Order: sequence, then C-alpha cells, then structure tokens
Amino acid sequence: MTSARIPPPVVLAKVALLVALATLSSACQQTNYLTQVAARTLSSGGASASGPEPFMPEVAGVNVSADLPPPQVDPGFDFEPMDPAENGNLQYRVRIKQGGSPALVALGKLTPLFALDGKDAPEYVSEQFFAANPHRTPFSIQPGDRFILSLPPNTFVVRWAEERQEFFGGPANLREYVSERGDLLRYYLTDRFPVRYEMQDISRPGVGVVRFSSDLPFLLSTGRADQLRLAQLVYRVNDPDLFQLEQMRSLIAGLTLGEESTLEVDRRRTYMDPVREVIPKASEAISVTTPSRAHLTRYTFTLDSRSPYAAVEDALGTHTSISELASSQVFRIEYGWDGSVRVYYRTGADDARGKRDPFELREDDRWAQIYDSLGHLPDPPVKWGVGQPSDLDPFPSARDPQQRTEGGEPSYDFLVPGRALVLTFLPTRLRSDARAEQEFRSNLREMQEQLRGGLDQTSWIMDFVDASRREPLNAAVVDAETGGQSLVNN
Repeated sequence: MTSARIPPPVVLAKVALLVALATLSSACQQTNYLTQVAARTLSSGGASASGPEPFMPEVAGVNVSADLPPPQVDPGFDFEPMDPAENGNLQYRVRIKQGGSPALVALGKLTPLFALDGKDAPEYVSEQFFAANPHRTPFSIQPGDRFILSLPPNTFVVRWAEERQEFFGGPANLREYVSERGDLLRYYLTDRFPVRYEMQDISRPGVGVVRFSSDLPFLLSTGRADQLRLAQLVYRVNDPDLFQLEQMRSLIAGLTLGEESTLEVDRRRTYMDPVREVIPKASEAISVTTPSRAHLTRYTFTLDSRSPYAAVEDALGTHTSISELASSQVFRIEYGWDGSVRVYYRTGADDARGKRDPFELREDDRWAQIYDSLGHLPDPPVKWGVGQPSDLDPFPSARDPQQRTEGGEPSYDFLVPGRALVLTFLPTRLRSDARAEQEFRSNLREMQEQLRGGLDQTSWIMDFVDASRREPLNAAVVDAETGGQSLVNN
C-alpha cells in the first residue's frame, strides 16, 4: 500500500506562515477557512517555482460570458477591478479586512497553477503588498491596509470556486474554478490521482485540456487505475463508448514514467461515437424484422432532431470493444440525409481467404423501402452503386498487410479477421429517375403499338393499291384474247 506524499519543508513552512498570519488577524472563522484552503492547495502539490507554467490563454480581451456565476465575496478582503495599466496588465484595488491577509487574497483570487517569475500565488501577492506597505511585516498586517495588485493580462483571476466530490472512475475530491473571463479549471485535490487538472479556455468553447499526472504510469501498473476507469474519469460518463476506450488505449501506450501528458476533450458532446450521441434524440426505436438483420435495432430521426442521420440500424449499443461483436456480421448501418448508406462490418475467417464482393452487403430493395417509409426526402434513392471500402479510425486496419497491390499498398482484397470494415454506398438512382424510366418505357410501348398499327394500315393500303393495279391489267388480257380493245396495245 502506497503512503501519501509528505510535503517538502518549504511547503510546510508556507502553511505555518499562513496560519500564523490568520491567527494574528484575530478572526477564528477566517483562520479555519485559511487553514483548510492552504492545506487543500498545498497538500495537492500546489504551484511552486519549479511547477508548471500558469494558465495564460493565448487570446486576450475575450468577452465575458453572460452565464457566469455571481462573483464570490470573501469576508477577509475587498477586491475591486481597475482600468488596465499602460502595459496591459490587469489591476485590482485590494483592501485587507478583519481576518484577511495577502496570502488569503492569493488563495482566494488565484489558482494553484499560478506561477510567475519563480513565485507561486502567495509569494507573488505578498511581495506586491509589502512593496506598497513597506512599514508592515508579516506580523503587523492590519485591517484597512491597501495595495494595487498587478497581474499579467491573461491571468486566471478567480470569480467563483466550489469544492465537491465526484465518482467517475472512483471517488475524487476536486475544486472547480471560474475565471472573470469565463475560463474553467477543474483542479483535483485527491493525492496520487490520474488527472491533475482540466482547463477550458473561453477562447476555445467546449474544448477541455486534460493534464494527466506523472504518476499515471505507476497507478496503472499497480492497478489503482485502468483503461475503463480512466475513460470514465476523462469523459465523465459511467458507460464510455468504444471510441473513448480506444482513445484511452492510445494514451496509455504513449505514456512515459515521470512525465505528464495532455489530451483535448470535446465537452460539447457526451460520447465520441456520433451514433451513441444522437440515439437519445431518436423519434422511434424498433427491432429490424429482416432475418439477416434481426440483431439490429433501427433508430429513426426527424428533421428537427439535428441528427446527422435519417436513420441508424445498430447492434453496437453499449459494447466497449469490437471484439465483443459477432464476426462476419454487419453491426451498424447509417442512412444519411443525402441518401448515402454506410455499412459497418466485422470481418471473419472467410474474409481472409479472398476478395470481398462489394455488392454482397448492398440491399437496394430494403434500403429503398426504409427511405420511402421515413418520408423525409422529397426524392428518396432506390438504387446504390458499388460499396467503397475504408477503415474505421482509430481502430487497426482491416487490410491484410501481407497482401498488397502492385503499387505496394495494402488492399481490401484480403482482410484480417476480427477487424472493422466500412463500406460506403452512394445512390445511383432516385425515385424520380425510376418513375421517369417507367414513363419512358410506357411511352415507348405505346409508340410501338401505334407504329405497329400504322405499319398494318400501310400494308393494307399497299395491298389495295397493288390489287387495284392488277385488276385493269387482268381485264386487258381478257380483251386481247377475245379480240376486244387491249390496254396493252394502247
């Protein structure tokens, strides 16, 4: 069992100094508060001269969000914003109140990640206080003392903070901060935890940058963390999808003992799997009745659902690995609004023996019926072309690396069993095309009938004319034989 880390002497000295300052200010309530905040911050590996650089967003002057929580007021000090300095630095007018101190200002308005010129937040703020109040010592700070706090323009200045416990991947204590600009910081207080903090910059809405602890490889090797629990923690879900699990596999494979790593997470979405994300928006969910597709569930969507799919037939569900699916079987079909159909297939032993027929997974009649039943498209497709194969990123390729084209590239002629293959079918004929073709054929048959009737009439006329010509000729021959007048002689 691993013991908790003991803070270095300099950190313990800082805690003692903060407590002493609060005690001298003769406010018991504030003393307890300051002690708790200092202990939480410093015992969690708070910032120091050798720690990480402070969070400083690249974009300055971002408009403050209207959804910000109300600013928290600390009873130990007043904190009033001023106009920026000529060099662009932020400026705040600070007034120490009963039970307050420069260290309390630092712990209340700056985060544990703050570090500037080799100083952490308490050192930096105390330095500015004593520069403005040279007659004061750490033991003679009085209510009413004032100073101007100057900070770089992109400093995370705390507007609101709250401490709580979460249980994604296991229990964890964290403190969440909101800056005056609307930046978000989730700082984990649990000792030897996989994640140190997550930052969301207001200039990149919805993008969280997760910084993992350098202890993560050790935690994984000792069983205190694993792929599933890490995915639950990072994505804040109890049932991560297979894309999120695969992301964690990739992250773990690239870890180096003693080094921190980062990962960007899209916080605008709950899941990385786009189908898993939109399934709750489905207007209907039914089991597919076609025998060969009875393992699929069909989800249909309305136009106002903002789903990228008109319908989806899915067998993946909450599975977290492709290996959990049946081989040689389709496990998902996506029906796009543009009529394109994407078929997801898990390869089997037979696929390794020869070329897969791209027509084999095409179902023109069934797909046409599905699009027609949805009623969303004014001109739904009725026929599709050859399926174009592709891999399912970020999973390993289904192409057999031992079988290559003449150009040396792996081909889809031979496939590796147990891999995911995607076939994209684009529509080649719409319902209007089929109707036009049917109408054309009907018109053609009618023309043929009319033409056949015309030919029959023409034949009768020619026979009549020919008969008419033959009748006087035959009469002339008879006259000649009887001595009468002959047309031939004329």
